[in-house]
Amino acid sequence: MYKPKAFGQMAMLEDYGFVVSMTAVEKNPLRRYTKNEDPVYMDSGLEAFLNFNPEAGNDYFNFEMNANGAILSGIGSGRKRKRVIDITNYRPDCSAKITETSWNVLLKIPMELIQDVYGIDAPQKGDIITCNFYKICEDPQFEHYASYAPIVSEKPNFHLPEFFKEAIIVDN
Repeated sequence: MYKPKAFGQMAMLEDYGFVVSMTAVEKNPLRRYTKNEDPVYMDSGLEAFLNFNPEAGNDYFNFEMNANGAILSGIGSGRKRKRVIDITNYRPDCSAKITETSWNVLLKIPMELIQDVYGIDAPQKGDIITCNFYKICEDPQFEHYASYAPIVSEKPNFHLPEFFKEAIIVDN
């Protein structure tokens, strides 16, 4: 079974918002889609699911990205999500870089996007968010799934916020 390795890191920048850098160790990733809001989960993808207000419920952002830097963005709980472009004028930004042996995405999430969607003040030191990160390809020829935090489900399903892990915002 095809199992590319993936890793990443996330940081909050006080004067901007959040940045997520994710890398897949994978040669020649499947990358057919080029436009934002395309179904990039059918390509080789990296995904970040982030709930910036877990005390208020299970609504989370799902950012799905491919090696072209195309991004599909949603907000909601489980499979009940709205597209970010339909509910706010703020947008995440995604760029991608491909090397001979791997590819990387850099996701930038402006604080205004978080505040507008959740109706909250900017997250601060000591706040807790919940999250999970994924490596995916739903194309039957290359199909594979992996998650940072384990998910117990009969079918592959990343839209289960009960398996997200806590992340605490700290000073570095």
